[in-house]
Amino acid sequence: MLKRNAPLLAFALVFVAVLYFVYSIPQYEPIVDVEEEEEVPEEAFTGRVEMPSIDEIYVIENTAGRDLNKLAMFLEGRAAGLHYLSSEYFKKIRVTRKGNRFIKSDDDVFLGLHLTLDSLGRFMDPKIMFSDSDDDVFKVKLLKHVEYFWRLPPSKQGKLEIWIPIRFRGGV
Repeated sequence: MLKRNAPLLAFALVFVAVLYFVYSIPQYEPIVDVEEEEEVPEEAFTGRVEMPSIDEIYVIENTAGRDLNKLAMFLEGRAAGLHYLSSEYFKKIRVTRKGNRFIKSDDDVFLGLHLTLDSLGRFMDPKIMFSDSDDDVFKVKLLKHVEYFWRLPPSKQGKLEIWIPIRFRGGV
């Protein structure tokens, strides 16, 4: 029986020897002095974006026959993207102020968007009608965000022209 199983036993011994050789090689560990960096605790942005309800949307023209309830639901779903944009704006304000606190005039931004929705479901050339913010970079980012990311299903024809108020709360 030993003659018949000799090749199998030889193979098993060679396998065990290779495993022993592989695991006996010391692992390479680079010698690096790691300097401990002091972690700066950063406060999380706790603001929010208040999107308009159906009663607060001012419809200028609705020749496409779009449902305003669906439009209000659509706008509620877009609050997260605007929240991201506003977090950058409010963090920049917080850094420029003393003691990382908001001044009373800085904790809210209220603006009005004039939107025109074409028949393909794209918001064409959005405009800011009024705003409490003086930051032009924030306004341009907001308009580009609306024009690039907001889409609705297409309609057969016509357009929808609306005005919506949006409030960004920074220190809530």
